[in-house]
Amino acid sequence: MAKTGLVLEGGAFRGVFTSGVLDVLMENGIEYDYVIGVSAGAGNGMGYITGQVGRTRNVIKPKDHSQNYFGLKQMLKHGKFLNLDKMFFEYPYKQYPYDFDKFRKSDVALEVVVSNCDTGKAEYYDEREDIDRFLNLGKASCSVPLMCAPVKIGRYHYLDGSICDSIPLERALEQGCDRLVVVMTKSVSETPTNYGKAKAVMAMKYKHKYPNFYKALLERTDVYAKELELLKKLEKEGRAIVLRPGIDCINKFEQDDTKVEAFYQNGRDVATENLDILKEFALNNDKEAQDKEAI
Repeated sequence: MAKTGLVLEGGAFRGVFTSGVLDVLMENGIEYDYVIGVSAGAGNGMGYITGQVGRTRNVIKPKDHSQNYFGLKQMLKHGKFLNLDKMFFEYPYKQYPYDFDKFRKSDVALEVVVSNCDTGKAEYYDEREDIDRFLNLGKASCSVPLMCAPVKIGRYHYLDGSICDSIPLERALEQGCDRLVVVMTKSVSETPTNYGKAKAVMAMKYKHKYPNFYKALLERTDVYAKELELLKKLEKEGRAIVLRPGIDCINKFEQDDTKVEAFYQNGRDVATENLDILKEFALNNDKEAQDKEAI
């Protein structure tokens, strides 16, 4: 039986593009077997497997500014620009309720990518039983270097999953996926954040305490380039569908609500334009399962 995976890149507020794509998938009943998300992509994956249309778009950049988890107010009140505790431990229970019951019961695999600061390697988790641990993994995956403190989970400390594995294609293939639907939040020409340009600052912050993570920061752009080459290969072979923004990318922490909403809408538009092939990737799984049962 063919297995289709959904690979979701991160990108902070740019994740609203992915939210738009997934909202269209959910509205059309399109479900894939496996989901893997990085940073904002992990948050989008959370909403996708519970079928909560619109939730993640509001979580990433609340339309009600009084509910923001970022900015000067959070800095003054909590001492940090990004208050991810608010996003992961308040929103799901109050402002933007999360369907934990449906999450636990979902048959769709959801892996969250995190970067282990101690080893400098990516790790992948599908946690359903321990909700606090699951939310901490999501928080860790979204924790941007310098802006956020490492998140301790068990024996180790974790940060932004995109540092060690921005586009987790190989992981999806290792998990048995034959085909991939890959949602990117950057244009073809755009490169990821190059932490090597701030080498002195990174060294001061991480080189002594987390030398392996420091090395991963400096190697990030090279790893990303290799992942793009694999993506091109898979796309050429017909094993991957790649959805990218069709308009200019917004800033990672864009404050213009009009631009954010347009980026979300572009995600919806791109998904709608590719709806037939997106359905085909899902329907082929069902057809092969039915053929197998008929034998």
